[in-house]
Amino acid sequence: MALTTGYGFKPVQLLGGKAFSGGTIREFVVTPAAAINSICNGDLVSCIAGVALTVAAAPAAGTLSANSPIGVAVGVRYTDPVLKQTQHANFLAANSSNYTDIFVKVVDDPTVLFQVRYDGAITSTSIGLNCTLTFAAGSAVNGSAKAYASAAAAAATLPFRIVDVLSGGTDAGTGTAYTDIIVKYNVGTHAYDLALGH
Repeated sequence: MALTTGYGFKPVQLLGGKAFSGGTIREFVVTPAAAINSICNGDLVSCIAGVALTVAAAPAAGTLSANSPIGVAVGVRYTDPVLKQTQHANFLAANSSNYTDIFVKVVDDPTVLFQVRYDGAITSTSIGLNCTLTFAAGSAVNGSAKAYASAAAAAATLPFRIVDVLSGGTDAGTGTAYTDIIVKYNVGTHAYDLALGH
């Protein structure tokens, strides 16, 4: 049975074994026009002309596009139109264009490692391969992303590199479906690592 939902990207560590403290979070503007789409916790986020958008399709490593990520969303803040106060939330619901002063909180460090669910059988022999991601609509209840990793292969254009398979993951790293893995951005995936600006 194919996986239909994951939990998005969860920052867990920095490359080289350094601890992730949450101190690498940067805020990016979300315009009311961009707020028609939800931004869930664990979503990949891109930035076009200074405006944050959720990544809509798997990026190709080495190619700059509107889907080249600047990081992963870990929350939002905005001014509520009714309360007239700044609110901090896990996610931005779809059709929030009546909110003002909207910002998404993004883990934008290109060296962050992420835990993500993998669709299919995978073992430690896949460490070092690349993988892509598959999208699913995020939760409208708790704001959790639902994207997951898939299609491990050697192809250089895949956006993520598998650096570990978790033995204590969803299926204990036994090679059965839905194992949790640790990934990093592949070379040329993160927008900060691409020479061409936009």
